Amino acid sequence: MSDKRNVQKRDSEIILNELELTLEELDKAHAEISRLVRIARKQKDSLLEAGMNSVGDSRTEIMSVLKNLPEITSRYDGVKALDFYTREKKYNLAQIWAKAIQTRLGKYEAFNKSLRTLHVKLGNSAEAVKLSYKLARPNDANSLAAVRKLEGRYKELHGWIPRLPGPIKPLNDRVPGRILHLVKESRPFLSNGFVARSHKNFVAEKQAGLEPIVITEPGFPNNIGNRFQGVFDGITHVRLSAGEMPYDQIPADSYLQLFAELAYEEVKRFKPEAIHVSSGRRGYDTALVGLALQAKTGIPLVYEVRSFFEGNWTGDMEIECEGETFQARMNVESICMNNADRILTIGESMKAELIERGVPEAKIGVIPNAVDPSQFSPTPRNMEISTQLGIGDIATFGYVSNMDHYRESQETLIQTCHELKVRGSKMKCVLVGGGPRMAELQKMADALEISELCIFTGPVDHNNIQEYYSLIDFFVIPRIPERAATYVTPLKPFEAMAQKKPIIVSDLPALVEIADPPNRGLSFEPGNYKALADCLQELETNRALAERIAQAGYDWVTNNRTWELNGQRYVEEFAKVRVSK
Repeated sequence: MSDKRNVQKRDSEIILNELELTLEELDKAHAEISRLVRIARKQKDSLLEAGMNSVGDSRTEIMSVLKNLPEITSRYDGVKALDFYTREKKYNLAQIWAKAIQTRLGKYEAFNKSLRTLHVKLGNSAEAVKLSYKLARPNDANSLAAVRKLEGRYKELHGWIPRLPGPIKPLNDRVPGRILHLVKESRPFLSNGFVARSHKNFVAEKQAGLEPIVITEPGFPNNIGNRFQGVFDGITHVRLSAGEMPYDQIPADSYLQLFAELAYEEVKRFKPEAIHVSSGRRGYDTALVGLALQAKTGIPLVYEVRSFFEGNWTGDMEIECEGETFQARMNVESICMNNADRILTIGESMKAELIERGVPEAKIGVIPNAVDPSQFSPTPRNMEISTQLGIGDIATFGYVSNMDHYRESQETLIQTCHELKVRGSKMKCVLVGGGPRMAELQKMADALEISELCIFTGPVDHNNIQEYYSLIDFFVIPRIPERAATYVTPLKPFEAMAQKKPIIVSDLPALVEIADPPNRGLSFEPGNYKALADCLQELETNRALAERIAQAGYDWVTNNRTWELNGQRYVEEFAKVRVSK
């Protein structure tokens, strides 16, 4: 064995030596390219000077030649190679170039800026902070502020928790049944999925006998200014504020410290029986504030993990689960979950993942996403809107979702629409919603020559959303594998099932949990548009199957997945931390 290890060690040393030699040669080639570019530029400058000093036809001729000369440059000159491969998301090549030229160019500001950009893209926060310190100009306020913001985010990611000054002050005169909720945003200012779940559950808690008090993060909404308290749908809402200031410019650690200090004043005022926090803008951030309040007052903390935000540090799906930032976010989430008194989540798939990450099963409760049957119920197609959009009475399939993230994979529906056309089907695809990806999705439909079959409604007012659901005969959730898509149950399938829509889901744990194929829906391999086309044609031709699935889904959500039922679930969960304390 020792001989084998010696051979492996020798082979490794040979590979490392060869790699060093390769990097040295790459650096030499880079230096030579830069040298030749500069020589060529000097020659062009000399010609330009000669042309400017010439007169008559000679000047005209020289200037004409110079005008038609291409720009003298190279993708490999200076830091351009590093910038190019970073911009193209070819991060391995960018790192090779950085290592090759660092010894020679490391003293230059341009190189260090490019290297910092690469480390930011890779999620290497420690290296990015080091380079920011190196680049900082002592007398430049903007430069120092940028460094401080990076430093704040680095602290937040590496075990820092806000601490409230002074001794621990247990609050023993708590009001039974009063729950203080810390959230990033709320009604009536927003109506996204996060806010919809929060508000429906607040109302359900109140109906179940609890007294929810909602505290929104400092600066939300940004048009309030000073601290504000109001009542919406019978629920007290307090908008935290430290006055008018650019909250988004405050370093992460300073912002969370401010959040904790302002929230502590409300805790002393309301004396809640428990503190409930939901996933914040980065997942763990609101929970860190909750930990500060828990440590100061002894009030039990319930942390509701609604999604997995660890990969949201980047838009590059290839590396979202890699790098220092991803692992650091995972670690901070673990700190929050380990120190909270109870963990809630929104589905069995998420619960299984949390158990896999080390959270004891007995510590986790499930409060599922749900639906309000009085708001979403079986409704005939709105023929006025259908006619306006050019759908008429043709059979349809579709999805209701923002077009802002690749995980939703509206592309799969567009490809399916084309596949059905090839097969001779006249079925139309209805995509309800808008967002930054809408234009590229429309271009895709144009390129496949199915614009007349693929209907984009654009953004729809939430109050009218049921009318647009009515346009869809077969509701498809085409999500593709990504952390949130894999584990997090969305709201939309519940809303569709409450309207007796047969659903088809991509074969991901969170979606299969809802559809329970083939009982409450059908499933297909994520991204496999031909398999989805098969499912759609099966439902279109087998009406008995479609009706059975639709009825089963309707019965399940109306009996098991209503917001009203969640009220009692919260009562039971908060009772567990009351007993434990």
